Amino acid sequence: MKANRKLVLGSLLLTVAFAQKPTAGTVTSEVALRGAINNVNIGLVQGARVRYFLGDNLAVRLGLSLDTRSKVEKDYENPDGTGAVGEEKHRYSEFGILPGVEYHFAGGEKLSTFAGAYLLFALSGARTERTNYSAGGYTPNFSQTVDGSSDFGNKGTSIGLGLYSGFDWYFTEKIYLGVEWGLLFQRVSTSDVVIETSSGGITTKVTQAGGSQGGILTSAISALRLGYQF
Repeated sequence: MKANRKLVLGSLLLTVAFAQKPTAGTVTSEVALRGAINNVNIGLVQGARVRYFLGDNLAVRLGLSLDTRSKVEKDYENPDGTGAVGEEKHRYSEFGILPGVEYHFAGGEKLSTFAGAYLLFALSGARTERTNYSAGGYTPNFSQTVDGSSDFGNKGTSIGLGLYSGFDWYFTEKIYLGVEWGLLFQRVSTSDVVIETSSGGITTKVTQAGGSQGGILTSAISALRLGYQF
């Protein structure tokens, strides 16, 4: 038994001893770890993110994000669930691309500290459709489309510049834990919202002007990352 324990311990020490940072041509991919030690959740880091090392100290990275959501609210004409049905549908989608570059400083074989910058481009779309449904309940001879808005968000664009720093610790061959934090300079623009309503044979169309806002957001991009080196 003692011999087996020594063999396992020796294997672990040997694995840690040979864990190394990436070199030119290496590709890495990572996920985010959130929660307590006994309740860890795995998520995505800025969508699906990969890095490619152009050299031992220079890497480019690309993050892709996709968010699609929808929901349907219904209400019956009669309280007992009979008769015609009114519906309200909400749809929302967002696609983002985050290209970036990072410089890795010289250091030990297992710890890689870095700093870098990335760009953010995101497009979102939103739409709400109501058929025989208004004010949360069944409404006969009523229809409405809201192009540009839903319960999940509004149609628009986001652009930004992020500056960040962090480190990766290669605790075993090709696998690392890392932390990253930074500043995000972001501007969000929302499109006009066009509302077309038909009720009692009368159709009206109203346009609500969009807008924009920007600022500096201090963001912890991920408290903890788990990555793999290809």
